[in-house]
Amino acid sequence: MASTELATERAMYVGNTISTAVYGGNLFLYAYSTYLLTSMTSKIKQVQHRIFYICFGGILLLLLTISIASNNAFCELMWIERRNYPGGPPAFFAANLAAWYNVFGTSAVCLANMMTDGLLLYRCYIIWESRLPVIVIPAIIYLGSATMAVMMVIESAMPMSSLWQGLTAQFGISWVALTVSFNIIVTTLIFSRLLFFYRRVRSVLDDEQRNFYTGIMAILVESALPFTILGIASLATYIQGIPSATAVGIVWGAFVVLTPQLIILRIASGVAWSKDMASNITQTTFHATFHHNSSSTSSGSDMNSENP
Repeated sequence: MASTELATERAMYVGNTISTAVYGGNLFLYAYSTYLLTSMTSKIKQVQHRIFYICFGGILLLLLTISIASNNAFCELMWIERRNYPGGPPAFFAANLAAWYNVFGTSAVCLANMMTDGLLLYRCYIIWESRLPVIVIPAIIYLGSATMAVMMVIESAMPMSSLWQGLTAQFGISWVALTVSFNIIVTTLIFSRLLFFYRRVRSVLDDEQRNFYTGIMAILVESALPFTILGIASLATYIQGIPSATAVGIVWGAFVVLTPQLIILRIASGVAWSKDMASNITQTTFHATFHHNSSSTSSGSDMNSENP
């Protein structure tokens, strides 16, 4: 029992350390994206779109700040201010999981996750050329995930509740399971679509253009593949209830904000997929193929005329 409690505390320390580092990356990405969106040479011409992405990224950064601050406050109270609490840090940990600052931090992560999944759903809709049937199933799962998140937050605010057992844990596992399922489906849809376009344009576009729109980094960022993999790991450890689930969950919460910030940076840089991107690439491929076939036909005709 003591070893499990120590492992849980160690996991909290590791998770907070990594999430703080990720927070620094988020801060830089938001600042740089905001600079690009507010510059006179911004690739986005619509002012309302610029304002939207600046506000969207700012709210996500605020929510991550709340989450990290609540985790650090909890650890500071547990290990320093209330270190003489009867039963020690493990007893303080169990007795204060439903404290207001923990509920506040959990609420921030849940809201950030809803915003991130909403952006991913929209990006999937855009990359699939605004085909509504493609996102019907992910949208239903998204609504279910949001519902479970709200129920988990409400239940976690009850006295002596715990995210690791009881009804709160059931809602929590359901929320994470639905969120991860959503991420797997959307990631697969975006990944397969970008891979399709990569194979289609590799003989038409130059290396720089391919890297911008269908390269490895473009696929990883647009499809949120690292976030999805981390979500699977978080779900697996959460279901098992092992101490490392604390560290993985905290880091996953930081990546909830990092993923959309990377997408916003691509949008601000003018290299993200837009509504017209797919159709433009299709037209480019068609014209290039037509030109190639015409050239081949002309060459064949010339050779025939030279050889009676």
